Amino acid sequence: MDNCTYEKLDISGLDAWFGDKQALKGVSLRIKPKTVTAVIGPSGCGKSTFIRCINRMHELTPGNRVSGVVLLDGVDIYKSVDSMDVRRKVGMVFQKPNPFPNMSVSDNVVAGLKLIGAASKKELEAVAEENLKAVGLWKEVENDLKKSGASLSGGQQQRLCIARALAMRPEIILMDEPTSALDPASTAKIEDLVKTLKAETTVIIITHNVQQAARISDMTAFFYLGELIEYGETRTIFESPKSPLTERYITGRFG
Repeated sequence: MDNCTYEKLDISGLDAWFGDKQALKGVSLRIKPKTVTAVIGPSGCGKSTFIRCINRMHELTPGNRVSGVVLLDGVDIYKSVDSMDVRRKVGMVFQKPNPFPNMSVSDNVVAGLKLIGAASKKELEAVAEENLKAVGLWKEVENDLKKSGASLSGGQQQRLCIARALAMRPEIILMDEPTSALDPASTAKIEDLVKTLKAETTVIIITHNVQQAARISDMTAFFYLGELIEYGETRTIFESPKSPLTERYITGRFG
């Protein structure tokens, strides 16, 4: 694991609501740069709400609100940073692959850059190739770059979406169960990709697969009923959890 002593994210007292329903209750944790953090817990425990608060997506739904402090490199993202700037720095990959069906494979990768007019056509082509290579997709699609992104297989589509997120050069990538709909071979490719991404990027990944969390993460956070029950190095969480709730969940004796 990275030996940095400072935090990429410093979260304290994070609360979140859907209208009158509180979804997160006083969540506090620190995440070091260039690490993979797995977020685990049963359905409805606040995992997705947690990561959506980190890139300010939670507030996009009317009635949702957030309180507490989320520091990104020491800066409170809810006070002194524009929400769009936050989302450029903190990318999101969703559970279901969502390539833009009316865009080609290459245009999918650089969609965000084209939206902000950040590069020339030649530069965009180079960015598309660079990021398709980064996710191990280039050799599979180099002759199909003009085809619709939706024409790819499910696993390829998910890697395309990761390439699209990477093209914006985010400092953090959030992944919400990115392999839940994929076959074992595609899942293995995504897991290998996550391990390589942390050389440059901080990764936070939600997974219902505790074996996956054990395989790919440096740190693990266990949520239950909107609360962070336990957080620490993955090996410690899995070999000697402090909370009986954590032990029951990771050993499959939960509920």
